[in-house]
Amino acid sequence: MRQPTFHFRAGGSLKARLRGFTLVELLVGLAITAVTAAVLAILINATAMGTNSTADGRRNLVRLQMIKAQLQDEFVNTRAILATGSNYIVYWIGDQPGAVTPANGAVNFSELRLLQIDASGNLNVYCCKWPNGFSNSNIIANDPVYAASSNWLSLAQSLIGTTYYGTNTLASGATALTTSLDSASPTAAKYVHLTVTLNDGTVSRQLVLGVALANQAAPW
Repeated sequence: MRQPTFHFRAGGSLKARLRGFTLVELLVGLAITAVTAAVLAILINATAMGTNSTADGRRNLVRLQMIKAQLQDEFVNTRAILATGSNYIVYWIGDQPGAVTPANGAVNFSELRLLQIDASGNLNVYCCKWPNGFSNSNIIANDPVYAASSNWLSLAQSLIGTTYYGTNTLASGATALTTSLDSASPTAAKYVHLTVTLNDGTVSRQLVLGVALANQAAPW
């Protein structure tokens, strides 16, 4: 008996298999691409955050150096420390060359300064600011001499907000100011050591400064 002959059309099945294989490859490729993109996004974000943190750190460092330079300039030219305590220091800048007020070796209104942290966390220097065009006679009339027995903190604080006693803000976010001197008597001190704690909302940093008074001289 003659056996039946069977014919297979292999071409169509191969194409189908090729089409199926290509689709699987496409799906695998898309999955790999998605994973790679996700990993890259994480790396880019981490790099950006690291860059921002580094930039913030540098900005804060520059800020601290600027404040430090201002304080150093403020105290290197100071003639005498009058009083210190928690979050404040009162000092005398001395008779100023060329000033309208005659040199008298005493503490005048225009020569009295206060460095203090206010209730809002601002590190301020309070000092005399005469108006532009203020006459010499007006300056002399408004520049009294204070007694050596004055309570310097109370006196300086009482002047804050008055007409000729202005405010220079050196920094915000200040939480503490401590001062140490090389003498038990403030007016005899020749060296001032300051520590200011500043908080930028995330990190607390300390500014530490030691200054020798260039021309120390006790008033009176």
